[in-house]
Amino acid sequence: MITREIWPVLKRELASKEILVVTGPRQVGKTTTLKWLLEQVPENKAYLDLTLASVQRLFDYEDYDNIVNQLSGFGLDFSKRPVLAVDEIQYSKHIPRVIKYLHDHYKIKFILSGSSAFYMKNHFSESLSARKIVYELLPLTFREFLTIKSVKYKSVPLSPADFSKTAFNLFAHETLAALYDEYIEFGGFPGVALSESVERKKRMLDVIFSSYIDLDVKQLADFKSLTDLKKLISLLAVRVGSRLNIDELSQIMGLSRPTVTNYISFLEQTYLIRLLPAYSKNPSVRERLPKKVFFVDTGIANINADLSGGAKFENTVCHQLQAHGKTFFSTAGGEIDFILAHGKQAIALEVKETPVDKHLKELGKRAAKIQMDTFAIIGKNPSAKFNHFVFGGVL
Repeated sequence: MITREIWPVLKRELASKEILVVTGPRQVGKTTTLKWLLEQVPENKAYLDLTLASVQRLFDYEDYDNIVNQLSGFGLDFSKRPVLAVDEIQYSKHIPRVIKYLHDHYKIKFILSGSSAFYMKNHFSESLSARKIVYELLPLTFREFLTIKSVKYKSVPLSPADFSKTAFNLFAHETLAALYDEYIEFGGFPGVALSESVERKKRMLDVIFSSYIDLDVKQLADFKSLTDLKKLISLLAVRVGSRLNIDELSQIMGLSRPTVTNYISFLEQTYLIRLLPAYSKNPSVRERLPKKVFFVDTGIANINADLSGGAKFENTVCHQLQAHGKTFFSTAGGEIDFILAHGKQAIALEVKETPVDKHLKELGKRAAKIQMDTFAIIGKNPSAKFNHFVFGGVL
């Protein structure tokens, strides 16, 4: 079993009264997570898989009290607090109303999983907004990747506040470079990481992407043309790390601007892409400015376009930074790849495969123009005469 870093956080939520929702892309381990959480509950618990037609029918009963009678058949005792894990909730549009009723009247502790923020926003009843707490389970971090590879060496966790004071870790690079290259190339889906051969990894990525199209897209959306959607995905993959130009994409595809915008919103909410906002202390300005496009998993981006090494590395760093705080980018005073909001600090970060001294000097000038607290370079390869940068493998 792959242990995820978020599990201790989720375990603490078992004692709360709120409905616990775990959402994220397909194939990242949500089912494993739900079953692990149930193992932490000593008794009076049950697991239901909504991909099964029989379970879907259970939640179609109009008499919600009768559902309780049916759940008793799974061994739940409603005279004391039961815990019910329901997997793949997007398979039932009726389930939000059922959950609300059972949570309010029978004090059931629900643990739910779903592969789509789109479903949460469009189908999960607003009346549950004060009753649920949502966590995202994303592809593996590089530290988790090393764990499932049984690599004993782990660098000391590095705080972003220390990035600017950190020198390139040559030992970590020599130890982890091959694995980090694999992580950059194929991403962090557990099934892909556990596959031994390159051919098998590519095959797994194809399967994951196909299941996304066949299940999430076809089930949750009513798009007229899957061909258009797939073409848009390819166009977005080519533009990894670039600002979105909706008008350009609209012209290339021959689709209206609202249609392209709706497609992109769906792709973001179903965890295929990640849109990075521009840095500004004014939220309305952040919302108005064009966003940068990244993919939630670099491997999926890589099978949809022939990405450069720099684009793959930047996409991977974008994923790694999510664990450290909110992430933005900036063009004010010059392009800065990432602005990381870590605690009360705003940190300017530039991503270079092989950094040199001038990259740091240029970043320093740009960071000063927008009053950053500190700045640092994130690199992948050793540099002959420059070592004042962070090796991406230790993020």
